[in-house]
Amino acid sequence: MLGYETMEREISVRFMNMSDFDRRRFTVGKTAYCVFYIRNFSSRDMINRYVIEPLTVFGGERDIADAVTSVSLKKIPSADEAEAELLAGACVIISSRERGAVAVMTKNEDGRSPNEPETENVVRGPHEGFTENGGANAALLRRRIKTAHLKKEDFTVGGLSGTEVSIMYLDGVAREDVVREVRRRIEKIKINGVVDSGYVEAYIQDGKYAVYPTVGNSERPDKVAAKILEGRVAVIVDGSPVVLTVPYLFVEGFQVAEDYSKSVFFATFERFLRFFGMIASLLFPAAFLAATDVPELFGGAFAEYVENARAKMSISLFAELVLVFIMFELVREVGLRMPKAVGSAVGIVGSLIIGDAAVEAGIVSAPVLMVVAFSAVCNFLAPPYMNANVVLRAVLILSAGFFGVVGLGSAVVATVAVFACKRSFGTPYLSPILPFSVSGQGDFLLMLPIWRQKYIPTAIAGKKIVRAKKRD
Repeated sequence: MLGYETMEREISVRFMNMSDFDRRRFTVGKTAYCVFYIRNFSSRDMINRYVIEPLTVFGGERDIADAVTSVSLKKIPSADEAEAELLAGACVIISSRERGAVAVMTKNEDGRSPNEPETENVVRGPHEGFTENGGANAALLRRRIKTAHLKKEDFTVGGLSGTEVSIMYLDGVAREDVVREVRRRIEKIKINGVVDSGYVEAYIQDGKYAVYPTVGNSERPDKVAAKILEGRVAVIVDGSPVVLTVPYLFVEGFQVAEDYSKSVFFATFERFLRFFGMIASLLFPAAFLAATDVPELFGGAFAEYVENARAKMSISLFAELVLVFIMFELVREVGLRMPKAVGSAVGIVGSLIIGDAAVEAGIVSAPVLMVVAFSAVCNFLAPPYMNANVVLRAVLILSAGFFGVVGLGSAVVATVAVFACKRSFGTPYLSPILPFSVSGQGDFLLMLPIWRQKYIPTAIAGKKIVRAKKRD
C-alpha cells in the first residue's frame, strides 16, 4: 500500500486540471488527514457530518475505520481504486498514520430530478435533461464518463453577471488545438452579462454573422457525453440548460440520439428521409418557380393543371409564392409564441382558415399552396437548421424569381461553395462529405452498427480498451 505523501501525490496528479476536484487538509493531534472529493458530485454536507466531524472528535490516535462508523466504508490500497471511487461519487480519506486510503460513499443525490427536454424527446433512451445548475450538469456528464481524463476548466464571463462558464473534454481524445482555441475565444468575451448559452455561442462561433450554426447545442446529457467521447469540447454555461459542443459538423443535423437504439436499417432510412426532405424544403419552391421559364420541364398534364389553376390570378407566380410563404411564417410565429394550451390550435385553425379562404378568394392558387405546405413540413425534419433554412430558401426563391433557372443554379453553386469553405474550430464543416472520408460515411446517411464505426475513438490517452468488469 502507498504511504500518505505518495498517495496524495498520485491522486492529485490524476485529477490535475479539474477545477471541480477538491481536497481538505486538517490535523488532529499528530495525525494529518486529507479528504478528496469532486464538488457537486459528492455531498459536502455528508462529508462534513459523517467524515470531517467524526475524524475531528475521534481521530488522531485511531484508524479511520474506527473513527468513521456512521457510514459504510471501503479500504483501498492503490491510487487506481481511489480514482474509481472518486468517479463513483465517494470521498477518499488518507492519513499520515495509515497506509492506503479509505473510501466513503457520499454521492450527491440532492436537487430536482432533471426533466426530459421537450425539444429532444425520445421513445427509447434516457429521459433526463440538463438543468440550470452548471455544476449539476457537469455531474450528469461525469456519471456517464467515469474517467479522470474528463477534464473541466472554469471561466468567469460577464463584467456584471460573473457567470461561470465551464469547458469539459477528454484529455488525449479532444484535439489540443481545439481546446486551446475554445479557451482563447471564451477568454476574449467582453460583455456585461451572460444569461444564456446563446450569448456565449454568438461570441465563439466561426463567423460573426453565420446563418447555419457552427456550434452544436443540446439539452440531453447522453447526447453531449457521446460527442465528448468522439473528441468534442462541451461548453457549460451556468443558468442555462443548453450545453454547447464544438466542433460542429453539418451532418450532425441529421443524427438523432435515438438512431443508435434502433435497427440500423430503419435508422438509415430515416436519415435519408431527413436529408432529402431538407433538400426538398430548400429547392422545391425555387425550382417550381424557375421552371415557369421553361414550360417543357413541367410535363404536359401538370403544366396544364398549373396553368388552369392560375387562370384567374392577377399577380405573378413569384409574388404569389412570396405572399404564401409570408402568410405561413406569420401563422407559425403566432402558434409558437402563444401559450402552449392554445398555440397548436391557433396554428392549425389559422392555417386551415387562411389557406381555404385565400384559395376561394383567388388570392393564391392550390398548386402554390401545396408547394409551400410541402416545403414547410419538410423543413421540420432537420430541427437544427429549421430557422436557417427559412433564410436560405428565401434567397433561392429570390434568385429564381429574378434570374430564372440560371439564377437558381448559380445560387445553389454559390451555397455549396460557401459550405465547402466553412469551418468549425478548424474542422471542415461538410466533413465527411468534403473532404470525403470513407469511414465517416458509416455515421452520415448510412448508419452502420456501432462496432463497425471505426472512426469513433476506442482508446483514451493511448490506453487499451477497458472491458466490462464486475464491481466489488
